[in-house]
Amino acid sequence: MLVALAVAAVMVAGCTSTTNPGPSPVTSTASQNTVAIKDYTFSPSTLTIQKGANVTWRNDDSVQHQITSDSQAFSSPLFSTGGAYTYQFNTTGTFPYHCSIHPSMKGTVVVT
Repeated sequence: MLVALAVAAVMVAGCTSTTNPGPSPVTSTASQNTVAIKDYTFSPSTLTIQKGANVTWRNDDSVQHQITSDSQAFSSPLFSTGGAYTYQFNTTGTFPYHCSIHPSMKGTVVVT
């Protein structure tokens, strides 16, 4: 009896079909829109995103930083190690920014 059940299960399993849905679409994730701050640099220094997306700057450095748009479109409060600042970009364009405490630190967000 057990043999008959095992054979029937194999036959049913062999009759089922599977479809290959193809590759999954690439979607934007939070990590893709994260700029790490470490060793007084922004990484990546240029980030391209879609209109309406958020960008999060994460402070992995040992000092405080403050993100400020060169055009004053956005500005973060001071944030320490482990802190983060998120801004939603609702307008297309190129947005250069810097750290107001360390002006040699520069980056750019390109919104398409």
